[in-house]
Amino acid sequence: MSSPSPSSLPTLPEGTSEPQFDLLTWLEVNRKLFAGAAAAMVVAVIATMFVRYQQEQSEVAADRVLLAVTSSGTPEAAVSSAKFLEVASAHSGTRAAERARMLAAGRLFAEGKPADARAQFEKFAADFPDSPLAGTAALGIASALDAENKATDAIAAYQRVIGTYGTESIASQARLAKARLHEAANQPELALALYDDITKSATATTSSSAVQPAMAARAALLQKHPELDKPSTLTNSVEITPAPTK
Repeated sequence: MSSPSPSSLPTLPEGTSEPQFDLLTWLEVNRKLFAGAAAAMVVAVIATMFVRYQQEQSEVAADRVLLAVTSSGTPEAAVSSAKFLEVASAHSGTRAAERARMLAAGRLFAEGKPADARAQFEKFAADFPDSPLAGTAALGIASALDAENKATDAIAAYQRVIGTYGTESIASQARLAKARLHEAANQPELALALYDDITKSATATTSSSAVQPAMAARAALLQKHPELDKPSTLTNSVEITPAPTK
């Protein structure tokens, strides 16, 4: 086999090294592939921007609707639960829907419909588990069960709030309500322990509206059950007599 003549070999452009030449050749061959990938990337970016724009517009529209409902000249406390539920359903997935569902649950409670309120609090907890209002929803569920006279279920629900939100002020509200249920069930020891927990945990929270009611309830409880007011036992009470002086 004869060797190729030097004239038949490709020549490098002046000032171009062999590795650079190989890269340029490869880029030339794969130009269409790169062009297609670049086009796909541009389409993806545009689609992402469009989706984000739509989401922002949905948030704006939902906020406007909720604002119109709450500033319609009627006090927010008098707006019917149905109005808030309309916003929550029509604008599902938005922050306005989140607020509207919580407002609807509160209004249902105020309208004397604790079972319906509980259903909305439960739906809120399922739809918005990471919401800053999740604790309020959990307390709402327990309070609704309490209002439905389902004491056993309410005690368990209050305990879930206490277990989940331990040192937060909302847990103190749950402790206070749970203590009163224990009092009603003639379980004063359990109630007293909860009242004591509230006053002890007050230093761990920024503020708690449950502290003063807990202190008053504790005092009233001890009047009914003075046997629970046990003085602390003295320890290490050995009297040390000083050595006589000479």
